[in-house]
Amino acid sequence: MKRSTRARVARAVFGAAIGAAAWAAAPAASAQSMYRCKSGNSTYLSDRPCTTGAGSTLGTIGAAPANTYQQPSGTYVQRAPKTAEHVGYLSSACADIAEAIRTGPSRGVRGDVISGLHEEYRQKCAEDDAAARQRLSEDRRNERDAKRSVQTAAQQQQQQTRIASDQCNELLRILAAKRRQTATMSDGERADLQRSETSYAERCKH
Repeated sequence: MKRSTRARVARAVFGAAIGAAAWAAAPAASAQSMYRCKSGNSTYLSDRPCTTGAGSTLGTIGAAPANTYQQPSGTYVQRAPKTAEHVGYLSSACADIAEAIRTGPSRGVRGDVISGLHEEYRQKCAEDDAAARQRLSEDRRNERDAKRSVQTAAQQQQQQTRIASDQCNELLRILAAKRRQTATMSDGERADLQRSETSYAERCKH
């Protein structure tokens, strides 16, 4: 065998050995430990140990499927959506999982990890979620009813004020007509006029 042929064969064998070693190491390298961390009132997932606040290890996530899309660094990461209103009615454990799901994509958490959190939420928090949504609905309905009651009371007050004003205007018109007849009134009619003046003052001049 010529020297050049032997060199090509040696390079091919060496390359195959390197490739096999890299393939064997890939599953271990792709395994990922996930941590559930707290910062203030927020909970988030991280592939690194928590640096501040309380935290717990969720476990080691196995190698992702070969066709799993890895987001290139430097690409746009979507902003976390607003916290759903019913989350405030959840138990603390379910609220933590919901928060991790909400903020996961914006923190670059892998899709398979987030899918696992969704499944955990469905298994552990389905009843809690339904109860939270019902309580939120009841509170919103009570708020609407209270607002409607205030509006109705205000409308009734306005109507009563308008009726009282119309009545006082009518009494004043009658008193003005009687005052023009004072010169021809009898003592009894003058006394009646005086009572009407007093009644008007008590009812309308306040």
